Amino acid sequence: MPRDPLAVLARLRKLDTETARRRLGEAYGRLGAAETRAEAATAALTTQAGHGMPADYGTWLTRGLAERDRAQRAVGVAERVATAAAAALGEARAAERGLEKLREARAAAKAKRAVRKAQALLDEAGARER
Repeated sequence: MPRDPLAVLARLRKLDTETARRRLGEAYGRLGAAETRAEAATAALTTQAGHGMPADYGTWLTRGLAERDRAQRAVGVAERVATAAAAALGEARAAERGLEKLREARAAAKAKRAVRKAQALLDEAGARER
């Protein structure tokens, strides 16, 4: 029996969807880590404000602000990556659903042809009996 190309394509679509789902999970993990890092950098700025000598704080403040800015940029990048991963998952799911609808339509057409063929055989047998 020949391989059904739609079945092969369905397996590939399922793999694409699973890959997209995994990538989205990874992207959300990176986003969470980036948000945690940004919160920690912001919190460090406020907790260090009352500690140390003013000269020391000035040196630390420059590094602290730079770290906070890097962390906030990392959050922005992680958000864009997560948004793109979510869109990719949506596209993969849509492709999978579209293929499933095509398979269902083909199965329905095949069943309809089988019913017509059976009816034609019955009509032919009835015509012979007359």
